[in-house]
Amino acid sequence: MNKESYRYPKTTSGIKTFNKIVSTGKKLFAKNGYQATSINDIIAKSKIAAGTFYIYFDSKLALYLYILDLYRVSIRKSSADATKGLVHRYDIERAGIKAFITYALKDPLAYRIIWESLFVDFDIFKNYYESFADSYIKHLKDFVSNGELRPDLDLETLSYTLMGISNFVGLQVIFKKDVSEVELDRIIDEAMSILDRGIFVK
Repeated sequence: MNKESYRYPKTTSGIKTFNKIVSTGKKLFAKNGYQATSINDIIAKSKIAAGTFYIYFDSKLALYLYILDLYRVSIRKSSADATKGLVHRYDIERAGIKAFITYALKDPLAYRIIWESLFVDFDIFKNYYESFADSYIKHLKDFVSNGELRPDLDLETLSYTLMGISNFVGLQVIFKKDVSEVELDRIIDEAMSILDRGIFVK
């Protein structure tokens, strides 16, 4: 996606410093935005020598892209773990929505970091969601083949619709702040009911 790169350390002390830079960058990008955060800010908050940053990252953009990719990988893993062993698409969608929302509740900076990419570079934002959509489409095709999904559906549109549900139902839950497990399940079941039955009276 971008030529900016990072170098992952091999020593324990190096890994500790690397993770400190990543953690600091994540907090500052989320709080102040990408443009308003400088490398000097990250260096100062990380309490590292000026040259240490460049041992691991070519630039501020390289650090941001690394953090964004961490979210891409970890969100997919949380969904994969939650849906492991499930065979029906309804159950997979429900578990996937809950996994994403639970992830966002545990790491509320995720929304800010991911959506900040829209202001960093539109192509980064576009590629982030297109990669999720491409993966989604591949999985959905199997459930068209086995008869669980309608064959006339445009799977690209469906993938973005499903991602939109996860994203914005996730915001609904986060806005409520202290949501119990019972309330979380009620909200997810409501979203699934809309998926299952639609919203229009025929």
